[in-house]
Amino acid sequence: MRRALIGSFAIVALIGCRTAPSMPVQLQGDPRSIAGLAGSWAGEYWNGAGGRGGSLSFSLRSGSDSLFGDVTMVDPRGQPVRSADPSSVHAMHAGSAQQLRIDFVAVRADSVRGTLEPYISPDCECSVNTVFFGQVRSDKIAGTFQTRSAGRIRAEGSWEMRRVNK
Repeated sequence: MRRALIGSFAIVALIGCRTAPSMPVQLQGDPRSIAGLAGSWAGEYWNGAGGRGGSLSFSLRSGSDSLFGDVTMVDPRGQPVRSADPSSVHAMHAGSAQQLRIDFVAVRADSVRGTLEPYISPDCECSVNTVFFGQVRSDKIAGTFQTRSAGRIRAEGSWEMRRVNK
C-alpha cells in the first residue's frame, strides 16, 4: 500500500512539473480594447521559407488585464527549439522546452502587437527575437511576425487565431 501511494505521488509530481503554467502577461492598452480579447484563443503560425510552424494559444479572463499564452514551435527538421534562458529557468514558466511564453502584448482598438521570449533558432544556433502584429476581427485575430537576430531578419510569416470560448 505504501509503495503504491509513493508511486502515485511520484506520477502526480511528474505530471505537475511537465505542465507548468505559463507566466501571466499584463496587457497594455485601454480597458475596452483589452475586454475585447476576453476568452480562450487557439491557432497556428507558419513560415513559408523555413517551413517552421506551430500552435498558439492564450486565455484572458473577463475583467482581467493579464493573459496566459504560449507558442509551441515545430522545426521541420526535427531539431529542438529552445529558450535562450537556461533550461532550469525556462522550466519555471513553460510546460516544455519547445513552448515559448508570450512576453509582451499591447492592444489598441483592433490591433495587437507583442513579443515572444528570446529563443535559440535551430537554423542558425543563435538567439533570436520575434515580434508579432495582428488585427482583431470579432472572434478572429490574424497577422504577421518577424524573427530577427543581430538586426537581421531571419524569418517572416503569418499567424491566425480563433476564439474558442468567451
